[in-house]
Amino acid sequence: MKHYFFVNPAAGQGSGTDDLIAEIRRVCAQQDADFDIYITKGVGDGERRAGELARQLTEQGSHARFYACGGDGTLNEILCGAAGSGIPVGCIPTGTGNDMVRNFPGAGDFNDIKVQLLGRTEDIDLIWYAGVMDGVYRERYCANMFNIGFDCNVVELAGRLKKKPFIAGSAAYLLAVLGVFLQKKTIGLRLEEEGEVLLDDDVLLCSISNGSFCGGGIHTSPQSDVADGVFDLNIINDVSRLQFLKLFPKYKAGTHLEVPGVDKIIRVKTCTQLELTPKAGSFFLCADGEICVAESVRFEIRPGALPFILPSKN
Repeated sequence: MKHYFFVNPAAGQGSGTDDLIAEIRRVCAQQDADFDIYITKGVGDGERRAGELARQLTEQGSHARFYACGGDGTLNEILCGAAGSGIPVGCIPTGTGNDMVRNFPGAGDFNDIKVQLLGRTEDIDLIWYAGVMDGVYRERYCANMFNIGFDCNVVELAGRLKKKPFIAGSAAYLLAVLGVFLQKKTIGLRLEEEGEVLLDDDVLLCSISNGSFCGGGIHTSPQSDVADGVFDLNIINDVSRLQFLKLFPKYKAGTHLEVPGVDKIIRVKTCTQLELTPKAGSFFLCADGEICVAESVRFEIRPGALPFILPSKN
């Protein structure tokens, strides 16, 4: 079996790439593992290369594992390239958010190359989605979470803040929350499930969650499970700034669903498919931390679609 490492040199504000590559080479040599390292050249390049390799390996009947070395966006590219091939995909989290791996608190150290090589696989769900995105019809997959409205605006601003010196990860996200909070824009959405209208209104935010975390550890969807065969729709109504300030600490900690009367503010529903149409004609859609401009989008759960590598505890 061959191990393919896809390294995003821009992850984690562009630091540590040389050390990571050296560690991969050292451990693979120590374990006598057949491996290859591919350094991605820009947005979409990892997905392109992973797709090429997946097709070649499938035709050859060869066994392999793919490792996304970067943040959640890098993982998204590699799993989209590998989707449908049956090739296990793992994550060595060198980004600033690294929210996908937070869904596996009982696993070993995702940054330990040796335990990654020795790791087991677990089939997890993916969310398939399709629609016109950035002016082109696309069909893609999401492993962790979609954010729309307030959360998406936060991710966009946090991405800009991360490019500034000494601001990274959760700090950038929390600063972005403050900045977007001062504006507090709503978004008009129509959501339908199998022809039933679930929402046709302006809301503060909407998330479609396979996993539980976003924004570098913000526990926005604590009830979600990446292997339960459904995704969770979370909607927060247009609330006052005072209500928001009171709720946010619990939202960050993942205890917001325990607040008395929260069902008047937050609506939670499990779904297997969903149609989303923006009232304004287009909207910002954040999928695994990456933002695009989308029109109407369809979402469907794909149970057990990805063999995900969990590092050994040894």
